[in-house]
Order: sequence, then structure tokens, then C-alpha cells
Amino acid sequence: MGKLLTIEDDLPLRETLVEILELYGHTVLQAGDGEEGVEIFSKTAPDLVLCDINMPKMDGFAVLEKIKKLVGAGELPPFIFLSAKTEQKNIKYGLSIGAVDFVSKPYSATELLKLIDLRLKR
Repeated sequence: MGKLLTIEDDLPLRETLVEILELYGHTVLQAGDGEEGVEIFSKTAPDLVLCDINMPKMDGFAVLEKIKKLVGAGELPPFIFLSAKTEQKNIKYGLSIGAVDFVSKPYSATELLKLIDLRLKR
């Protein structure tokens, strides 16, 4: 299984997600805001990133832009936005800056796990 970084400011939601991912066999790193997420990413090089959009200190879009600057071209791990912000313009923007998927909250754990497996296999 993979090493995943989860960046989510909602503690109960983050804890639940981490528990599900760990039960499925993933190693999970977690951050409570965007700044912490970028810092953890720079030190650990995860295989995949799950990131909320609306967070204090730095939103998910800024997180992705900063991470892209840390890695070389073609080395960005799969980056998936998890967000209640489901307006088409937000989805299009997130995908245009490098995210591979955009999952709307609330999401099905089963569907999210399938998506993660798919992205880790590529």
C-alpha cells in the first residue's frame, strides 16, 4: 500500500479518514492546515496527497501550487482534492493546476479507496 498525506483542518473528519486509510493498509501522514501539509510533504515525499480546499493559513489550491514548486516536472504525486466546494469553476480550476481528481464531501469511503488504488497503480 502507499504512503499518503492527508491535509484536512476538520479534526474529526481527518481522524476518521486516517483510520479508514490505515485499516486499508496505507501509511498515513496528516496535517491540520495547508502550511503544515506543505512542510510534511517536503520532508516525506508521499505517494499520494488528499487535500481539503477551505483551510486556515493556506487553502488547498495554494498547497498544490507550493508542492508543485518543490518537486520537478513529472514528479508530482497524484493530488486529490476532497471538498464541499463543488462549484464547477472550483473543480475545473483544481484540475487545471494539477490535481488528478476532485471528490465531493461527503464521500463514500469505498469509492475513495477505489480511487486511491487506481491512482497509486498509475
